[in-house]
Amino acid sequence: MMRKQRPTFSSAELEMQLQQINLDPTSSTTENLEALAPLIKSIQDSDSEQLYLRSLDKFVEEKEREIEKICEGNYEDFVSSVSTLLTIRQGTGHLRRRIGELDGQMGDVGRALGEKKRALLEQKKVARNMDDAIETLQTCLRLLDLVHRVGEMIREGKYWGALRSLEDLLHLPPPSISQTPFYAHILSSLPSLRLSIKDAVTASTKTWLFDVRESGAKVGKLALEQMALRIKKWRARREKEGGVRLARVGGALELVNNERVEFDALDNDEIKIDFRPLYQCVHIYEALERKPEFQRSYQEDRKIQATLILTSRLSTTPETLLSTLPLLMQELVGFFIIESHVLNTMPDFRTQRDVDELWDEMCKRIVEIMGQGLKGCSEPEVFLESKTNVLLFVQTLEGYGYNITELNGLLITLFERYSELLLRKFSTDFDQIVSEDDNQPMMVNDQEEFDQVAGVCWLATGEMESLAMQGFPQAMPFSQTYPMCCINIRNFVDQFYQFTDGVAQQHLDIDEVLRKSLDGLLSDHVSKQIARRLQSMSNLSQIAQVVVNLEHFSTACDELEGVLMNLRASQRGGPVKLSSCDSFAATLTIAQNRIDSVINSKLESFFELAEYNWMPARPQSTTTDPSTYVFEMITFLTAYVDSVLIGLNESIKTRAYQNALGRINRWLMETLCGKEVTRFNEMALASVLADVNFIEAEIRRLDKPGLDHVFDEVKHTINIVLSDAVSAYMEPSIRSMSYSTVKPIRLAVILAKLGKGAYMTGGQANVFKAERRRQEADDVAKLAGR
Repeated sequence: MMRKQRPTFSSAELEMQLQQINLDPTSSTTENLEALAPLIKSIQDSDSEQLYLRSLDKFVEEKEREIEKICEGNYEDFVSSVSTLLTIRQGTGHLRRRIGELDGQMGDVGRALGEKKRALLEQKKVARNMDDAIETLQTCLRLLDLVHRVGEMIREGKYWGALRSLEDLLHLPPPSISQTPFYAHILSSLPSLRLSIKDAVTASTKTWLFDVRESGAKVGKLALEQMALRIKKWRARREKEGGVRLARVGGALELVNNERVEFDALDNDEIKIDFRPLYQCVHIYEALERKPEFQRSYQEDRKIQATLILTSRLSTTPETLLSTLPLLMQELVGFFIIESHVLNTMPDFRTQRDVDELWDEMCKRIVEIMGQGLKGCSEPEVFLESKTNVLLFVQTLEGYGYNITELNGLLITLFERYSELLLRKFSTDFDQIVSEDDNQPMMVNDQEEFDQVAGVCWLATGEMESLAMQGFPQAMPFSQTYPMCCINIRNFVDQFYQFTDGVAQQHLDIDEVLRKSLDGLLSDHVSKQIARRLQSMSNLSQIAQVVVNLEHFSTACDELEGVLMNLRASQRGGPVKLSSCDSFAATLTIAQNRIDSVINSKLESFFELAEYNWMPARPQSTTTDPSTYVFEMITFLTAYVDSVLIGLNESIKTRAYQNALGRINRWLMETLCGKEVTRFNEMALASVLADVNFIEAEIRRLDKPGLDHVFDEVKHTINIVLSDAVSAYMEPSIRSMSYSTVKPIRLAVILAKLGKGAYMTGGQANVFKAERRRQEADDVAKLAGR
């Protein structure tokens, strides 16, 4: 099939087609496209795109020349019109935006007005509701006032008026509340009001009982305050007059010396309990020959009231105990003061058995409430405050003749728990103080700080005066552990005796409990805690500070024994003795041993530097020119001990020197007798002896007593060899008098090594000497076997 030949167009034909297209700008786009569509399709069919584009460009140029020709005469008007048009367009846009903003603002204003309108309507609704509520409340108040007036008429004996008022309440219900639960409640109470009117005497007594219960807390509060004032005055007198310090309130001595001020908790300026309603009821029942019935009723009512007082505190917790216990004590004191008054004024109405029944029940419930309230409590302050309340309660009611034996048992139980918690609390405090101490001297910057520290610390005789003469800032001899522990010791003793003040102590040795508690604190949580820290200490200055602290703690123990003697609650028994003194002495020994251990570890580093020539031709050391390691070691030792241990007393320093020099002596003997050195000659021993003589000369310059014979063993052993005094050593009398420090086995080893050294040197004379040394070694060794 032959391909269909595409039509072709000439340039003239294309231009004619373009001229036919309507390019009027007023025409729609759709019309222009409809005119172009056939032309474009024909161009595509004929592959005349380039020819069309050239024709189109020519067409555009012609049109542009026509436009230019048209615009040549009207150019300025055209430009002005365009500028004006742009300005109008800009203004139109600005107006459009402004109209939009105004529309939004009007919308916001309208919404705000709508919300305000709704709020205003809601407020008006609330106001109407409030008016209705006020009116209803006023009506209710009027009804309550009427009911109150009925009660007043009953109390005044106007029973007929009270009954008519009840009829008014029944037949004149206000419309606004006639259907309310409140009015229904008023109606439901009318039968009880009629019963009150009918049985006026009984009702007045019931009212009196209720009033008495309400007033009981006030009565108890006044009585407790009066007893607290009495205790305060007696405590002040005890502190002023040491002879009566041990007497308690209520004791024989206090009762004799008490300047009694008559105070009636039931009749005073603040409250007055009127017993006439009770008396009237008793007389009426007695006249009716029904007094036993009223006695039973009264006993039941009082039992119920006591139960209500106690059960209202059954849910007491350690957090609420301190706030609820005083209120409970006030109510109970008031309750039993009233019972005591009724018993004393009407013995034919109330019996002792009735009152004792209430009292015994109350004591049991008090113990239960305290046990529940303090269950899980770990705060000593809560126990102390609880004891204060219970003790005040006991002392107050003891004066009204009540048996306080069971409550004294409660106080002893509280004390045992309190002392345990106090011990636990201070144990933690002491552990923390010791563990956090930096073991550096405590600094005081001025006189005020010095007075504060000196005021709480126990110091040796004359120590405070000596410290006071120094300037400021001043380094105290002890670290902060000591004053902080002294403060805690004082606080512990004070808090301990705070609890026992006023408590009957015939069943408990308070002083012995305190002594054991203090011993436990000081021994287990100060002395042993310091001992545990010493095990990990390697800083000699810190260990020295611990020694100073321990010496001060020993002084504190001595002073504490005197303090406890003065504070003793009883005069029986001998002097107070704290076993913690021995504990601090033992820890002091541990600290001194730790000083020795640290110094010995320093000496070991010098021993490693020792380089002796064991077979020299002549001595390498002299008394004035010792071995290098010896010179450095003694220089370090004297400077180190005197500077680092400067705060310690001379006996401890001397002990440190004695230990260090003893260690040097032992090392020299171990070196001479040990397996590492197999042989040496007399010149080597002379060098060792010269080093020892140098050490002794340096030590003598320190003027320390007790250090003269530390090196006797090494000196005498070497002198026996160098002076050929073996034969003299073999004589028992000479050996015991002049060479008692020389051990035969060690001398035998040294002689044997000398023989080896002489043999290795060679020569006839040395061989003879070696044989002589071996023979001497055998003879001396026989002494060791005896």
